[in-house]
Amino acid sequence: MNENKGLDIFGIKPVASAIDSTVKKSLEGIEGFLTLVCKPALGEIGLMAQDQVRYWRLGNAIKMLEKAKGKIEFNNDKLELKSHPRIGLSIIENSSLIDNDFVLDLWAGLFASSCTLDGQDDENLIFVDLLKSLTTAQAKILKYSVENCRKILYPNGLVTADGDLTVHADELKKITGVNNIHRIDRELDSLNYMGLIPSLSGGFSASGPDLVANICPTYLSLSLYIRCQGSSLDPDVFWKDKLITEEQLNKEKEEIAKKEAEERRKVAEEKRKNKE
Repeated sequence: MNENKGLDIFGIKPVASAIDSTVKKSLEGIEGFLTLVCKPALGEIGLMAQDQVRYWRLGNAIKMLEKAKGKIEFNNDKLELKSHPRIGLSIIENSSLIDNDFVLDLWAGLFASSCTLDGQDDENLIFVDLLKSLTTAQAKILKYSVENCRKILYPNGLVTADGDLTVHADELKKITGVNNIHRIDRELDSLNYMGLIPSLSGGFSASGPDLVANICPTYLSLSLYIRCQGSSLDPDVFWKDKLITEEQLNKEKEEIAKKEAEERRKVAEEKRKNKE
């Protein structure tokens, strides 16, 4: 690829000499990608390159786009998907403020899942607003909760997480890398407020003897996770081989209830024998 031609597309030829050679190469690498999936974003990237203040953001945006490119499938070496400009620009703008590799990977997945055949689907705006509101600690909590919960398929086709996923504060410290329990409690309250963990049982219970929180993900969390993996599939398809049906869940509960009843009967019988 002709270097000057690539830089001209971004409108940064006048400042090309001031741009790091590694950044130049990265710009050329995403030039064709953006031309195909979100051409209006070329101007936004060009502005970042020309502005010294925004230059740091440019590196973050490029890293996110490189990750996104790796998450999209090409058909016969040709990309046939496009991102709605409103979403593509918003993702680039927000991800450029992030230098955390873990969170950038989530933005990349969201960008990839925003690409559709006609480029007119704007549903991911819901998830842009959610993701930009998450702290790194909250993003880690959600990832853990979604990956470790049981997912239930109901006859109507909807999927929800099993109602309970309790985690001790010590485990949450490991998950988040945060050692302050008060901050973790605030993070949980915020997730609760955003509708990403249960509104009634999510977060620490102040009256309990142990600091244990229910971080079971809501349906919105499940959907956010899928989109941030680069997929636009619905939960019943995305996890089709890992779901438990409502019927199976009810049978499981019945078996547990029978075992508990049998244990209580044995205890009662043992007490009766001891009295005799």
